[in-house]
Amino acid sequence: MGLAFKKPEVALDRYPYDWRMKRFMTYNPNLFFIIGQKLKQPDAKGRTWWDKPYHISEYETVFDMAQDIEDSYISMNWFYKCSRRGEFVAVFDHICIDLDCYKYETNPTIQYHELGENYEILLKFCDDNKIPRPSNILSSGRGIYLHYTFECPVPARCKGRFQATHRELLKKFIPWGADQATYDFSRVFRLPGSVNSQHPRRHRCEFLDYRGQFYDFSTLCDMVLPKKYEDYKKQKIARQERREKARVEYLARRKTNELVPDERGAQGFKGWASWAKKGLYDLKTLGFMRYKGPVRKGECDIFCHEAGILLAQISNPDNLPSNLEQWAEGVIDEGYLAKHMHNAMQTLYKKAGQDYSAKKRHKGYTTGTKTIIQKLGITREEMKHLSVLIDHEERLLRKRIKRHEQGNVERPTSQGQSREAWLAENNLSVSKPWEALNISRATYYRMKKSGAL
Repeated sequence: MGLAFKKPEVALDRYPYDWRMKRFMTYNPNLFFIIGQKLKQPDAKGRTWWDKPYHISEYETVFDMAQDIEDSYISMNWFYKCSRRGEFVAVFDHICIDLDCYKYETNPTIQYHELGENYEILLKFCDDNKIPRPSNILSSGRGIYLHYTFECPVPARCKGRFQATHRELLKKFIPWGADQATYDFSRVFRLPGSVNSQHPRRHRCEFLDYRGQFYDFSTLCDMVLPKKYEDYKKQKIARQERREKARVEYLARRKTNELVPDERGAQGFKGWASWAKKGLYDLKTLGFMRYKGPVRKGECDIFCHEAGILLAQISNPDNLPSNLEQWAEGVIDEGYLAKHMHNAMQTLYKKAGQDYSAKKRHKGYTTGTKTIIQKLGITREEMKHLSVLIDHEERLLRKRIKRHEQGNVERPTSQGQSREAWLAENNLSVSKPWEALNISRATYYRMKKSGAL
């Protein structure tokens, strides 16, 4: 079934370090990139993951050195500070789509679906569904990386369109097992030439198709997004005008926002705390529904992170690790809970503590309901068993059902009346009462309206 494997035209025994860097030296000579590694065993500090920033001038040396290291990663974009945080991204290099091919829907019997010999199936899928072909295709071992490389650096002020385009591409590759949670700016991917130790045969991350085709950022956005940039701009201007017209500042709300959350009364803080608690119950319910037991290892991090975000809003940061561990007991895999959970949540703990000290209204990160549904991939069938992690359509459906049930309670003895029975009593066109009064029809209705009848 497999097609003949086409070797890349470029010799890739040692991958050229300038495959993505040569366009950035002239743009900004003071950029930073991140090299990371996943450790098999925790180090002396208990870390299972470490990353280190490097200056762009060190790219050639570091790239050549890191190719022989197991499970080594490199940042997707470039930073203006020595920190791998989305807020410090300076320029965007390309869009990286992570395909978990072991979730491939067309043939679920294949556990490790490798495209080493038939990656043209993926290109045909792009052509059939009118998706732009990727610039590069890399095999990461158990999955595939698709790179949409830009012709020139894209500044960070375009992060809105960048993220919208990234999310739209992720939706288009859902049949290929695209990871829907990989749209953040500080994402890392496996370094070409490194070894994937998770693969049974220790697969090497390598280029399958090195096309070298670069995309203009605006052109790629127009090809992927459902609307053109001009339409989004007009929509944004119209939305701003509507907000300006409808802007009303409520004095009571402003005073409440100025208060520290701990100093508010129970009535002012009850709604958000109640929603967060219900969200924690929904996450537990979702885990039990999907896995009939503890959440499997590949999904533990996203469940724990969303639960930590909700707990950070309603608990003291000093108690956050213990509260999260208490919530995860019986819900999360014990191996992940004992070895990896607290290490993965260190950034959340730190940010929640900083926001708590600064007396901010929201502590740590804030995630909307729509984002949680998208990241966890909650289906409509699963929403029926949840209380707050539901979309707008499910919420409206529940309102209609509740209104109907309340109506039945208020009218318990009402059996309803058919239209035929009502017309038999109230159809004046049949009974013609004006004939019995010896007046015209118009006079009858006029007298009835004035109250004379």
